[in-house]
Amino acid sequence: MINVLYLDDEEHNLTSFRAAFRRDFKVFVTSEPSEAVRILKEHPIEVVISDQKMPALSGVEFFELIMADHPNPVRMLLTGHADIDAVIDAINKGRIYKYISKPWNEAELRSLVEEASYLYKQRTDSEAQATEYSVKLYESQGKLSDLSKDLASCEELSEETRISFSNRIDELIKMLEIPKMI
Repeated sequence: MINVLYLDDEEHNLTSFRAAFRRDFKVFVTSEPSEAVRILKEHPIEVVISDQKMPALSGVEFFELIMADHPNPVRMLLTGHADIDAVIDAINKGRIYKYISKPWNEAELRSLVEEASYLYKQRTDSEAQATEYSVKLYESQGKLSDLSKDLASCEELSEETRISFSNRIDELIKMLEIPKMI
């Protein structure tokens, strides 16, 4: 089941959202940004939907706030106001996936949440694969380094052969190094 967090300062919107989607998704709703942050810490949220116009902070500001600690949940901004500056900020600062107008279309929003969940799964799978690949690279570097040390102390091979193999191993180790960022 998809875990969805919806932040909105209007209680009737939270009630409507919960009623519309509680059968399809595991729905978390709150009107308080601090409570939303707590929910993000305690639950594996895949999709975060926030209203743009709220008294304490805007939806874009909320997304900026959670970005560092919770980069993977897919963010969608919901608003009843067509504000082009908010849309630009949402894309550039809040890195939102979709901008949705109120009142929402239930079928369309359900589909967007499902798409966002798929994107979330792709992100997390890709991140896990990258991590696994990095671990394997480091392990390979270590094994090659050990092989190079073993080779250096191998008396059955000529000095010339040891140097040749050692140079090849050193080239492989360098190929596996992570490039330095400029």
